[in-house]
Amino acid sequence: MSSRSVFRLLTTLASLNFPLTDDRPAFGGETRHHLAEHYVRKLPNMLVPQLSLTTRECLALFLLLAHDAVFTDSEIEQDLASLRLKLAVLIPSPPGTILPVPSIPTLFTCSPTGSSCLKGHEAVLDVLFAGLAQCRVLQISYLAATRQSPKTFSVHPLRLLEHQGGLYLIVRMAKSDLIRAMDFERIRTARLLGTVFATPPDFNAEALLAATFNLDFDDPITATIRFLSAVAPYVRHRRWSRNQTIEDHPDGSITLTLTTSGTRDLIRWVLSFGSAAVVLSPSSLRDAVRDEALNLAAIYTGKA
Repeated sequence: MSSRSVFRLLTTLASLNFPLTDDRPAFGGETRHHLAEHYVRKLPNMLVPQLSLTTRECLALFLLLAHDAVFTDSEIEQDLASLRLKLAVLIPSPPGTILPVPSIPTLFTCSPTGSSCLKGHEAVLDVLFAGLAQCRVLQISYLAATRQSPKTFSVHPLRLLEHQGGLYLIVRMAKSDLIRAMDFERIRTARLLGTVFATPPDFNAEALLAATFNLDFDDPITATIRFLSAVAPYVRHRRWSRNQTIEDHPDGSITLTLTTSGTRDLIRWVLSFGSAAVVLSPSSLRDAVRDEALNLAAIYTGKA
């Protein structure tokens, strides 16, 4: 190899975080470069296939690695974090990138649990991924749960997100600049437009996820809820918000305080516990849960 090729190779290895050392003679002469001993495994009689991950393979790996909630605060959680870093080294920058964008792994934010049904939607997924990687505006046909027919939007794709068993696309609406979460399975078609956009400098997917109860991006609300002893163990062993606090009581009940957005989702969640959950504050949330409970009672007693 020529000297130029050697230096190019050394630069590439260094950029990939391979641990290199060298032996430099005191008074000139030949310099020998080495990979750190613990990093090398010699395979004298084995052919090793070239590792070249496709876009879909990258997506699959990082979505699978999202299922780590059970390992929180354990050594395995640290192992998974190390694995993500190693995978990030192996994944190149997306081809055709127009604007500087994060590496492929950071295009995803993962909230553990479940997996999304992607069968038959691979073509749409490819378009979404291209929009994320190239910072290009997308034209999306979307069928909302409350509509009978799809509606078309122009959006700035910001992040793919796995959340409670579903895959979501976090977008900024091109006309209103509002941040919204689109259920991937409700996206009927997606098309790349020629326009590029810049990611908002204050966009933080992790902070956004921490501040929403179920991807309903309303104004933040701090709620205090009393749970009876029958459901207290279930509530205690789940993390509902990153900034939650739990107060224990002598009778086995607990009081949970959390800050989140998505008031409607919070109301539905509290009602799912029936009479075992009581909203203490704020009064607006307490009144909303009470009114919904009265409406339910009217339906089941025939007084509606």
